[in-house]
Amino acid sequence: TYCNHQISCCRKMITIKVLVLSVTSIGVSHGFLGSQGDNHIGKRIAAANPLHAKAAKNKKKKSSHAPSGGGFGRAPEIKTPKEVNDFSVFPELDGAVAETLVPSVSELINEPGELPGEIYDRLDQIYGFPNFNYLTPEETATSFADLISAPTKNENTKLSDDVFASLLATATGETVPTSTGEAGREDSTIGAISAIEPFAKMRVLHIDPLVIAIDDFFTDDECDRYVTMCTAPSKNKKDSPFQTNSMTVGKDALAKAQRTSTTWFHHFKSVPELMAKASRLVGLKGIDQWEEPQTVRYRRQEKFTWHLDALSPSESTDNLGGQRTATLLVYHSELSKEDGGATIFRDLSADGSMLKVQPKKGSALLFFPAAGGIPNAPFDIRTLHCGEAVTEAAKQDKWISQLWLRENTYMPTAPAGNNHADATEAITQYCTDNQN
Repeated sequence: TYCNHQISCCRKMITIKVLVLSVTSIGVSHGFLGSQGDNHIGKRIAAANPLHAKAAKNKKKKSSHAPSGGGFGRAPEIKTPKEVNDFSVFPELDGAVAETLVPSVSELINEPGELPGEIYDRLDQIYGFPNFNYLTPEETATSFADLISAPTKNENTKLSDDVFASLLATATGETVPTSTGEAGREDSTIGAISAIEPFAKMRVLHIDPLVIAIDDFFTDDECDRYVTMCTAPSKNKKDSPFQTNSMTVGKDALAKAQRTSTTWFHHFKSVPELMAKASRLVGLKGIDQWEEPQTVRYRRQEKFTWHLDALSPSESTDNLGGQRTATLLVYHSELSKEDGGATIFRDLSADGSMLKVQPKKGSALLFFPAAGGIPNAPFDIRTLHCGEAVTEAAKQDKWISQLWLRENTYMPTAPAGNNHADATEAITQYCTDNQN
């Protein structure tokens, strides 16, 4: 009985070993498993799938030595040092594209002031912002004589019905009816935004693609208020920001693992400073093209790995607001180089090294993720960037607010009930209190 039992056990073990050999051979032949001479295949799969890598690590046997080959053993894997930079998933710029890069000069990088005329030309002709940081509100006085000699509407005149009615009433002595409803509210917002002074402390960090820093964009008090809105929100839950783990564009595991910060989505009416100044900077007379305003906190060791802000074609259709044309970041805390937390552009350089923008309280950073680069491409791959990890030794967290501008009118989705029109009163009040 004992012998029969042993024979039966041996048969089972032989059967199991044969099955293991068969499965291993199939895996190697199809590239699913690494052979002794091709272990890198399995490594690539593990690197591409964090869950797979974690499971494989937990299954490793603790042993003082590994088989040297032969039998059912496998040669020991050679451990390769982990890459310090995690942008290897993005290919290097093509040579022809790299040749289009134009770095800035030390004077423009380090000395804040008015932008050169060439930069305004680029903002107009390449990026589509003809009224960027305009010096005075655009007001065109039209006399009645000009009106009767002006081209008709069929000739693409820009004279609006309201202007026509106003001039006609002036000539005839009649009273002009006052606009009401949403149109009237939008008119008040336009006038209020134009009352803000143009920004005078700007630095050109890179010329092509264009990256601009704006010093003193926010006051210290404004920066502190945005942090407080998140850490100690209002008791009125209807106006409180919506808190969530920071999300990234993309639905796969790699995209979700890119970011380890916390994000608060604000109601437009809760952040009048940000909305007014952002629109004033890029030369808009309203806010309906801006995505939901967000404030983000990066604690120690938290980061945002290499990514592009531009959207895929399916995410940038006209009914969704079109493509992102500008990214605006506002830094609410100050971090030194030793603290980390810099915004880094992989392929751009400044003063002979990789372009790194260290968080400076109250300053803003503006760049354009879609225009420029490869013609007819939906995004500018040269703007690949990351949020560097905040170091363990950092004295404080990294806090920023971020805004993305769309090509067309954008419909916000968070927080619930958020919309641009409700911000009109708050923006008007803020601009009136801070007009030049």
